[in-house]
Amino acid sequence: MRYKGLLALALLLSSLSSNGQQKITFTVIDGKKYQGEELKWAASHPALTTSPYLDRDKWYVVPRSADSHYYVQCFLNGFPVTFLIDTGATKTAIGLHVAKNAGIRAGVTGQVSTANGVGQAMETTGNQMQVGAFTLSDVPVVVSLNQANGDLALLGMDVLKRFRIFQGSDSLQLQRIN
Repeated sequence: MRYKGLLALALLLSSLSSNGQQKITFTVIDGKKYQGEELKWAASHPALTTSPYLDRDKWYVVPRSADSHYYVQCFLNGFPVTFLIDTGATKTAIGLHVAKNAGIRAGVTGQVSTANGVGQAMETTGNQMQVGAFTLSDVPVVVSLNQANGDLALLGMDVLKRFRIFQGSDSLQLQRIN
């Protein structure tokens, strides 16, 4: 999955200058403007992030990521998948590449309307999903048949409706409804 806005820096290029000394060029990806020695410091001091966790009241706390979205590590039929929590998506959707790795074999084909237009997809049922400490059974999943969406993974309201949802200033919290 592609992640935008990571709070880390990457060394892009190293080359020799005309006087024989090594010249180092930095690329900044967190949007900040580092100067001089700050660049060297930033390149060797990544910003630490908080992983999702289960609190004592059995709320699964998902911190807001650097790109202001919420991502949750799940297991779909035993295969690890990082889902973007999408409260605007009616259904949970994955790409064809993810589906194959998660053991999905077949589904009912049809057209779907998305924010990106109309496309071909298939719907599967009977899937097992683990979201944090919570295990869900008979989870419906829509598989996009568009090759460009191969790594797509959106956790939609069909799964999220099984939880109480609370959004705070810097986290989204899920609690299983029994």
